[in-house]
Amino acid sequence: MSISKKNNSRANIYFNNDYYIIITLSKSGIYLMDFKKGYKVLSKDPLDADLGFFTRNALIQSEILDANSSEYHEMRNDEKSYSEWIKKIIKEYDYKNKTTLFKNMNLCSVNVTDGIISIIPYDHLRLDNWIGKSIPNNAIITLKSNCSDEVLGTSIKEAFTRCISRKV
Repeated sequence: MSISKKNNSRANIYFNNDYYIIITLSKSGIYLMDFKKGYKVLSKDPLDADLGFFTRNALIQSEILDANSSEYHEMRNDEKSYSEWIKKIIKEYDYKNKTTLFKNMNLCSVNVTDGIISIIPYDHLRLDNWIGKSIPNNAIITLKSNCSDEVLGTSIKEAFTRCISRKV
């Protein structure tokens, strides 16, 4: 299935100047990290087409879940997966601790709605805390969902130049 046929799909992409980390989000009212879909880590200099390809795959896996489903309730009440995911990345990619992993970590959210991809840069407040409030609307990049993987990857890299990182 292509993302042009999906609506309300979302993925988060993190970048700390060492790695891009792409993870699928699924929702029922609110978006949650969907650890069952896995995640993809790319080096700091991936080909634009690769970054676009793996982001598109994450978007394709994004789901809208029934609020009464056991899958949704498991995701909503799961407090261990996030901390286990962080520990795994710290170990696999040789970071000392959570602070060194998240130092300089920026976040862009990639959304698909009505055939349009929006790449939204976020404000990095501290460690693993981001907000989008102070990002101006003209910082958001929009593309048609049938754009090439290369165009998507190039646009994601551009969006990261628009993130705001605060030293708190």
